[in-house]
Amino acid sequence: MAHNDNFTMGAQGQFIRFQHAQWALVKIPGKPEDYSEGMLKSLLTLSDVMATGYHAARAARVQPGDTVIVLGDGAVGQCGIIAAKMMGAKRIISTSRHEDRRALAQEFGATDNVAERGDEGVAKLLELSDGGADAVLECVGTDASFQEAAAVARPGALIGRVGLPHGQQISGEGTFYRNVGLAGGPASVTTYDKEVLLNAVLDAQINPGKVFTQTFGLDQIQQAYEVMDQRKTIKSYLIVEG
Repeated sequence: MAHNDNFTMGAQGQFIRFQHAQWALVKIPGKPEDYSEGMLKSLLTLSDVMATGYHAARAARVQPGDTVIVLGDGAVGQCGIIAAKMMGAKRIISTSRHEDRRALAQEFGATDNVAERGDEGVAKLLELSDGGADAVLECVGTDASFQEAAAVARPGALIGRVGLPHGQQISGEGTFYRNVGLAGGPASVTTYDKEVLLNAVLDAQINPGKVFTQTFGLDQIQQAYEVMDQRKTIKSYLIVEG
């Protein structure tokens, strides 16, 4: 396993050497066999997608009663919906074009969905949010999604950003003149887990493990990636035999 401080090249093997484990790992009570498969899936999301979605909502400073738009219907976007609901958002608008993802978003707390893209999508989001959202969770990480986030945020709103476009320069003109704030970056996974997310899962307040919609063995790893790339599954669940 190659390491650059606490960043790895991946952890899809039978063993991993983990640096800084004394502070960077969160210990789960009991043993794996104490939990159902559904609970184990939810606990697994705490290592990445649930904490990342929570970070998007935290960065956007979602408040009780807010209208929130979530851009992205993958695992991070779905968990962003969970987080927005946890923080008391009154209206949560998802942006999925796929029925299975739209249905899961609704189960997680989305009150509305806009499937359209481009100018038509922006117009519908502005209409549903009464002129713009109080908070926008940008959970895609492309230039197009950032520009859409800027377009659907109300003046003075915050965009919580957890993705970074590759090789593109993002213009701030769409946010500057309307005082739209931008915050985000890599999620503080351990902090969020210890503060709120672990107990929320253990107490069955949230069930983010539902983002895992297909299961694969380690020898099926290529297929596991392909079905996600083809949007045939939301998140692949990988079983690694010891």
